[in-house]
Amino acid sequence: MKSGVFLDRDNTILANDGDLGDPELVRILPGVAWGIRALREAGYCVVVVTNQGGVARGLYSEEDVDAVHARCEELLMREAGWSRSEPLIVKWMYCPFHPNGTVAKYRAEHPWRKPAPGMLIAAADELSIDCTKSWMIGDQERDIEAGRAARCRTILITPPSHAVAETRATSAADFVEVDLLHASHRILRMDGRDGAPMWAQTSSAKLLALSGRLADAHTRNMIQAAAHALAEREGIRLVRVKVDQTGVDLEIVGSEIVVLGFTAELRRNTNHWANSHGALPIWVNG
Repeated sequence: MKSGVFLDRDNTILANDGDLGDPELVRILPGVAWGIRALREAGYCVVVVTNQGGVARGLYSEEDVDAVHARCEELLMREAGWSRSEPLIVKWMYCPFHPNGTVAKYRAEHPWRKPAPGMLIAAADELSIDCTKSWMIGDQERDIEAGRAARCRTILITPPSHAVAETRATSAADFVEVDLLHASHRILRMDGRDGAPMWAQTSSAKLLALSGRLADAHTRNMIQAAAHALAEREGIRLVRVKVDQTGVDLEIVGSEIVVLGFTAELRRNTNHWANSHGALPIWVNG
């Protein structure tokens, strides 16, 4: 039996706050392709499980959903540099049903519609996946409920500005991460497979905070959000960013010179933010 990783689609793999039936509008989120590649290289069977109630509401067809998924696969493989014969995503599964749909054919509740675990269980049966050795990743609590019902471990994806104590306290997820790349790294470490992904080269650094400057959760969340924004702006891939009261631990894909430049810029940006809010500098020797 294989270990699997089940992925939600919208705002986990691609940026989408509404209904999406046009493949030209597909935008892959930063770091997603590398995260999925790392999971595949570590031997996980990666399956997408997504509610697509827009079909039931007549907004697009099942053929449109297939076209969106084909475009997603194309972009993911290109960004990840995936050249193996097997697909990056082993299977794309979706539920077109919704109890309030306007299309009679799809107007129904269905065991595949999350938070029900039907899609996960069906994929596990078809692909010989052991759910007790698998994970579910998504940005909604219904994803977490589906994963738990299928007996998977779970990770909730929530943006840095929202990854606060209240989210962690109220979610049923086993872990909360800011994006799929960080979630993949969490899985590899938890399962003891963190030597498997073929990161080009990673370098680490530590920014030490002055005493008491990171005692406030709002400041820590700001710094984490700033690190992600800087990485996206500079085209740098963050493997790990951990902010606590002592400072920031960073690991990025790149050389030591790249990580030193990144931390210097992060130091400048966050000290500037502190100064603009009438606060003292944050960092030791900053």
